[in-house]
Amino acid sequence: MNKRKFFIYPLLALCLLNAGCAAFLLGAGAGTAGVIWYKGRLQETLPYSVPHVYEAAKAGLRDLDIGITEERHDKLTAKIKGKLADDTEVWVDAESKNASTTVLTIRVGILGDKAFTLRIRDAIKKHL
Repeated sequence: MNKRKFFIYPLLALCLLNAGCAAFLLGAGAGTAGVIWYKGRLQETLPYSVPHVYEAAKAGLRDLDIGITEERHDKLTAKIKGKLADDTEVWVDAESKNASTTVLTIRVGILGDKAFTLRIRDAIKKHL
């Protein structure tokens, strides 16, 4: 019986890692700080309204010379799509959690570029 447990637990851990659940669990721990990196996206909860985050996102993208190709927004959601000079797509989404809290999601490229995503996040936060 002990030999069976010896093999089952590592196999279970391997399945969780392969399915991305471990990254989700690790992100949940980081979620208390308000920032999660999961499957190529950065998500952060900000203490601002969606319209305020939307304007800051546009300004931050302009600061980095990221061309905005598409944008939609209302009081509860905002979506901005842009392109880098090498045609890599950038997505910035803002969704209201309540009147004064917004979840900001940023993705660079299909697989995600964590370093550049963090640069975009910092450029946005500079305008908040």
